Amino acid sequence: MNFKDIRGQKSALEKIRADIKRKKLSGAYLFTGPPGVGKQMTAISFAKALNCKMDSLNGCDRCSSCVKMEKMNHPNLRIINPEGESIKIEQIRNLKTESSFRVYEGRKKVWIINEAEKLTPQAANSLLKILEEPPGYLIIILITHIPGFLPPTILSRCRVVEFSSLSCQDISEILKNKVDMPAHLIPLISQLAQGSMSEALKLVRKEEIFQEREIIFKLIQKRKSLSGEVFRLSERWSTENSSDIETLLNIVLLFLRDLLMIKIAPDVPVFNHDKANELVNIKDTYSLSQLYKGIEAVKKSKFFIQANVSCQLALEVMWMKILYPEYT
Repeated sequence: MNFKDIRGQKSALEKIRADIKRKKLSGAYLFTGPPGVGKQMTAISFAKALNCKMDSLNGCDRCSSCVKMEKMNHPNLRIINPEGESIKIEQIRNLKTESSFRVYEGRKKVWIINEAEKLTPQAANSLLKILEEPPGYLIIILITHIPGFLPPTILSRCRVVEFSSLSCQDISEILKNKVDMPAHLIPLISQLAQGSMSEALKLVRKEEIFQEREIIFKLIQKRKSLSGEVFRLSERWSTENSSDIETLLNIVLLFLRDLLMIKIAPDVPVFNHDKANELVNIKDTYSLSQLYKGIEAVKKSKFFIQANVSCQLALEVMWMKILYPEYT
């Protein structure tokens, strides 16, 4: 794994590579952007490149230094994660003790601090003292998706590298090449992941999401013959599946979107590839007006749930508008 394996972050990588090439490295970097888009992977690749024995701009992945970095047992690499809900002062103090020892293997020590927004005030102050006079052989990389939670005194001492959400195409390519999964689900998961590779991998492992997807499709397919299921489903989602509400609503949205595309732009690929023929068979059971109203109902349901309106009630109203538009 090196810079060449990182997808969708051209701007961030260009900034880091330029620093390496010019040999003008900052003592501290802030990697910021949405969760699950490759910030930690980039940080480790950065550490590799800085210590590679082949002096490669990317890290060669073959020398003893790169191999140790890959196995996370290189003496110059430290990854700090929150202990419980926060990063504590003791964790930073331990690093400060280590920082007093010079590099004896490779060129640079690299600290990667994940979820840096969880630094306690005491830990942040301790870290600030290092940032004020960092030793030349140390690089600190703070990783966060909410930089506003960090003290301005720390932010001002970091070179900011911004990461963006991944495109559906990037996620599709990674899933295709790295993950053993049914090919027909790749477009769907790539869309549901909302730009996050870590979210895509979570979805691959969540069988219950795809069980719910089958129920969703039956409701959309059968409509009025499964009216009782609407209330059972709404109750279950609001209790047992509450953490997955956003994903489940996006599944509903994508089914309605696919039906809409089949009606108005049949050449556009559907996201639910495995249901394509069945969607074609039911397209005439929904008018364009009903589909537009259904899509709007899902969006409103998301809004109401985020606003802490009764989740079950919001879901029931949504399903009634999708399946029984003539009564709403």
